[in-house]
Amino acid sequence: MVSKITFEADQIIYEIGDEATGAFIIVSGNVDLLSKTGVRLTTLGKDEIFGEIGQIIGKNRSVTARARTKGEGIFIPKKQIAEKFQNADPVIQSVFRAVAFRLQHASQDIELLNEKYENLRKDYVRVNSDLERYKRAR
Repeated sequence: MVSKITFEADQIIYEIGDEATGAFIIVSGNVDLLSKTGVRLTTLGKDEIFGEIGQIIGKNRSVTARARTKGEGIFIPKKQIAEKFQNADPVIQSVFRAVAFRLQHASQDIELLNEKYENLRKDYVRVNSDLERYKRAR
């Protein structure tokens, strides 16, 4: 059965790896979707859905959902989503699965790029520090 939920700013709605028990539609407020290292992948708002990927591809949560602001939402249980999805046209099912997998891969790519960026940033700071020491030594 669909139920109404409320969330406070900074509240974790679910975490990466949690069982996908259903999806959420935002009625008010904003929710951030975060990668495993905390990179904000997107911010969602009114009338947007999240948590649906796990239902479509049959996997645990692939991101962490954290409330950016206080708000309300509607929780749709996994069983209801599965019923609607199974009753959908097979072409629509295939399209949704393909988009879900692509979105999951795009999130992983963003995570990898962020990791590379952080490594480059650290290297830049180190090289800059070495250069300053070299200049002072001359």
